[in-house]
Amino acid sequence: MSKFTVAGLVAWLFSGLILGFQAIATFMKMEDKMVWKSLTLMDFLDEGHLTWLDGISRGTLHTVIQFIVTMPLYLLLFLTGILFFILNRLTTHR
Repeated sequence: MSKFTVAGLVAWLFSGLILGFQAIATFMKMEDKMVWKSLTLMDFLDEGHLTWLDGISRGTLHTVIQFIVTMPLYLLLFLTGILFFILNRLTTHR
């Protein structure tokens, strides 16, 4: 297995773990209704690390980066795994 395949599998593993832990945490709430709270990159990064986003002009690049930062973490890791599998395919069959 190449390093891209391993990285893709690790990304998918962490994506599944995060999704599973979020589901367990949702079911363990003692409130009347269950509320799903998705983890994002903004939950893990300090606000000081994201101040550079304000310096980007309000265009397509700003929208794309804002979307990636606020995307649920399990989905971001799943898509990162797919990207690694595509990179593996492109680098091994030249």
